[in-house]
Amino acid sequence: MRWILALLLGSVLLLSSFATALQYEVSGTRKGVPIPKEQIKFAPYQFGRSKNNNPRAEVPKSMRIKRGNPTSSSANWCGAVNHTPTSNKIKSIHAFWQVPGCTKRTGHTYPQGAAVWTGIDGNTWTSALLQSGTVCKIDNSTAVARHEAWWQWVPDVAYTITSMPLAIGDWVEITINTTSDTSATIKFDNISQDEQNIITVVSGPTLARKDADWVVERPYFGSSLAGFPKFDTTWFEDAYAVRQTGANLGILGATQYHIPSLCNSTEYDNFNAVSYSLPV
Repeated sequence: MRWILALLLGSVLLLSSFATALQYEVSGTRKGVPIPKEQIKFAPYQFGRSKNNNPRAEVPKSMRIKRGNPTSSSANWCGAVNHTPTSNKIKSIHAFWQVPGCTKRTGHTYPQGAAVWTGIDGNTWTSALLQSGTVCKIDNSTAVARHEAWWQWVPDVAYTITSMPLAIGDWVEITINTTSDTSATIKFDNISQDEQNIITVVSGPTLARKDADWVVERPYFGSSLAGFPKFDTTWFEDAYAVRQTGANLGILGATQYHIPSLCNSTEYDNFNAVSYSLPV
């Protein structure tokens, strides 16, 4: 099953609602000064989003990395995914990374896109996924790359945070805190440019809060996979989830997903992982 997202006309409101009853409030600061709510701008995200497709296929031996974590291949996810039982649900998830540059991949159709994100569910729990991150997009053969911040609660539409400045090499920090299976707060910090947005969502699709994800994704465009550009090596640093008991869930023992011939990932240590683009 693939999530094919309709493009809706977005509006930036203190409180917005759609057919799915997703509602959210926004706030932010710029260089420590509160941003007027009307200046925080969202727009419908161009790409469709999907759950992890083909999550149980075995990675070819030539692609395996000699680490302790299990490996698997996917059509669209490249990164670390760990799990917790629903008796000890994920309360929050966190990561830092630098915004990677990207360049066109010859032989791949346009648009091309590489989305870097952290989120909850979407792997073993496929009916909902809460995620936020950055994306590098190349729309056509001019090969001009755009870098954008975004968030989504699948199966609702995704939103680009068009007012958030973002450049190659910026350090971003994302923390998603859940307050229930259907409510959460997304905190997106561009540390390099000293700007922060907080999105508080209520009445979201029901999460199991069992999958912890740190992923570079080849997203969907409509019903088809977008072309996957070459991208700079991406480190997820201080990558951990906090469970209801207060114990951290790191990357130790996570499944490392690969996109065959296009992207590898590996655990560096319990709280750091790396995904990198492969030549073709």
